[in-house]
Amino acid sequence: MRYPLDELLDKRSIVQLKIENFSDKEADKRRLEKEYQDYTCAIIEYINENVCTKEQVERWHKELYDANKRTWNLEADIRKGQIGHLTLEEIGKTAIAIRESNGIRVGIKSKIVRETGVGYKEIKINHASQDTLNEYLRNYK
Repeated sequence: MRYPLDELLDKRSIVQLKIENFSDKEADKRRLEKEYQDYTCAIIEYINENVCTKEQVERWHKELYDANKRTWNLEADIRKGQIGHLTLEEIGKTAIAIRESNGIRVGIKSKIVRETGVGYKEIKINHASQDTLNEYLRNYK
């Protein structure tokens, strides 16, 4: 079974963030760049099969990258708080923002599944990000 397109795009956007933020060691950077390239090759297969267009892939990648970058930055804020730079209230507000960002990420992935017919729509049951996901999907339609 191959990875669904939405998962490939999500994983590739996260690897891009890792390359941008954590690639100090040359060996790690090479491994991450290879992983990014492997995801790209798998995504190109979907384009070649006419499941989607290059333009759609670029748009979806950017949307997922932006959502994942927001979460990445918020989680960095919480890590700072763990060493005493944030109050508990600020950490709580940041955790809520992470939940909302995740809801948007799930919404983007659901949109990709709906538009391509490939993959599985993620279903949140009694999950904190459900409200944000529903709002994103309402605005998308």
